Amino acid sequence: MHTRLSSSFHNLSLISFGATIILFPFRYRITLVERPVGLLYRDYTDFILLASDIALIATLAFWGISLIRSQKSINFGPKFLTWPLIGLTVISIVSTLFSIDPALSLYHSGRMTLLFGMYLFILNEIKTLNMLIFPLVAQVLTQAIVGIYQALEQRSIGLQKLGEYELDPSQSGISIVWAEGVRSLRAYGLSDHPNILGGSFVFALLLIAVWLISNEKIWQLPVLGVQTLGILGLIYTYSRSAWLAYILGSLLIGYLIWRNHPRQLITKYVMLMITLLIVILPFLWANNKILGVRFGFGNSIEQIPTEVASIRERQILNREATKVFSNNGAFGVGLGTMPLAIRTQNPNFEFYYQPAHIVLLNVAGETGLIGALFYSTLLIAPWVMLFGNKKLNLSIELIGVSGALLATTIIGFFDYYTWLFSTGRLWQWAIWGLW
Repeated sequence: MHTRLSSSFHNLSLISFGATIILFPFRYRITLVERPVGLLYRDYTDFILLASDIALIATLAFWGISLIRSQKSINFGPKFLTWPLIGLTVISIVSTLFSIDPALSLYHSGRMTLLFGMYLFILNEIKTLNMLIFPLVAQVLTQAIVGIYQALEQRSIGLQKLGEYELDPSQSGISIVWAEGVRSLRAYGLSDHPNILGGSFVFALLLIAVWLISNEKIWQLPVLGVQTLGILGLIYTYSRSAWLAYILGSLLIGYLIWRNHPRQLITKYVMLMITLLIVILPFLWANNKILGVRFGFGNSIEQIPTEVASIRERQILNREATKVFSNNGAFGVGLGTMPLAIRTQNPNFEFYYQPAHIVLLNVAGETGLIGALFYSTLLIAPWVMLFGNKKLNLSIELIGVSGALLATTIIGFFDYYTWLFSTGRLWQWAIWGLW
């Protein structure tokens, strides 16, 4: 009876984690405490409970009960990842003492603690990608259908009860691409922003790709269909950082397969990539003008106002964040407070207040030099092990997760959501755990 009960809670934790993965990109939330600060985006200051938060809390609760019932010890995994994550979690809590908004930093510290719990859960309970393939496929399928529909219809599709924004490309504040005088809506799916949706597609698609080439199951063809929809959804986000992350992540996977596995596996991988390219070519052609703008063809980055403003905004935000760090380098301004710090520093800012578009710069500004050191270790250590340890077994699954890890690292040089927003954090910590 005792063992059966422990097993039941263990199974519930796995089911809850599957739900967490499906809900990673969802912006559906309950606002716990409203904390408006001028014109700041409310998600920077409000205390919110997301659908993924509820599922993750359930995961850890069921897992904790199963551990107590079974008296099973916890595996803390590789020291070069676990200790920096412990350090980052602790320094995040300590940053509350020096924060310009202690309550906000404490709220984010709680989230950071949950993320570390998820990391440990993955280390101990997720043994193979087979355990994740259906949640990953469900996530991609859901977001791709909604995102593609939004992009084709150029409007929201009435799923506001699930967290969908009211989307109208003619309205200010909605993310669009300006091409030949036409405002084209970017795909949001049920996420908070096209860039966040694009990143979610990338991380899931890279993992699904290695599952596809390493499995001969009846589900392979339907999963390939979802993979194709996911690629189309990724295109319609028009997220340059996500495109770059997907391309480089895919190339790394191909290189590592070629170096470490039989030729038939790299042949399957190349054929998968070619198949996906052939399927999406008509869509690339149909949207070539918008894609050209995003790639900077015809000097669009220098000539189109929205593109010029976007690049300039990022440059100025990075400059302001650098000032925040230089003035508070020892202990930082507190976890989750970079937009507030920039607002305090520059009350006449010409753009929306938001974090810098470089993750490491935000980490340094918010948690100080020690936090930046821990995060830098997390970025570098896996690659030292991957390419420096000749005894490391480069399984196809480790290769796939390495591609996803590279993708999160690349996105961290162009955007901040893997540090500040729940979706990005969940993906970043999950990939560390899987790695």
